[in-house]
Amino acid sequence: MPKRFSPERFDLLAAGSEEDGQDIDLPACLAAAHTGNGSPWLAAAQADELARYALKQGEGISLMEAAARMFREPPRDIGWEILGNDRDGYNWEDHRDPHLAYRVFLAKLRKARLDGVQLLYKLWFQPGGR
Repeated sequence: MPKRFSPERFDLLAAGSEEDGQDIDLPACLAAAHTGNGSPWLAAAQADELARYALKQGEGISLMEAAARMFREPPRDIGWEILGNDRDGYNWEDHRDPHLAYRVFLAKLRKARLDGVQLLYKLWFQPGGR
């Protein structure tokens, strides 16, 4: 049964959309995020809900892609993505800490919001630890 995400817990969005209010199947999205294709494309609030759900399972975001909602042009700033080339200590390969990965994720969502862009997110997860 799909679990409802909680948009009121996500305060980084400037303005929501009808996509932000859709139900997502958290277990199915998490399972997809372990495949080569990653999770489905998700609105920021949905991606946040999935990331919090994964944290409860001891998993962190190891890779993230971001794309413009309208697909008119690719994102101008790869800083919106967790690519594995974040600065030392913030790269998943450096820390494998799900909570730190979540904080990096939130910072990237905040950066996109402050830059005035609404993006869709695709996530990949791995268990924490070494």
